[in-house]
Amino acid sequence: MFKTIKQFIQEALRELGRVTWPSRITVIRMTIGVVIVSALFGLFAGLADLGITTALREMLILKGSQPAATGQNSPIQVNPGDVQVETTPAK
Repeated sequence: MFKTIKQFIQEALRELGRVTWPSRITVIRMTIGVVIVSALFGLFAGLADLGITTALREMLILKGSQPAATGQNSPIQVNPGDVQVETTPAK
């Protein structure tokens, strides 16, 4: 069992030696590119969120300024004596 693990590690190290690794400057350029694209996407997502939030807020404000569908704008008045409550014992 240990022989197969040792063989696997040796083969993995040999394979890593065959890999063509990018140069340092290539890694730096690619990293900068990823950071820039991520920032642009974040800016786009933030602006889209702001626009949708503002539009929904404006629509809700406009809807709130219109009269209710029932034609009744005043709240319902309820006195405590008007409410009847029936209770049943718990089983």
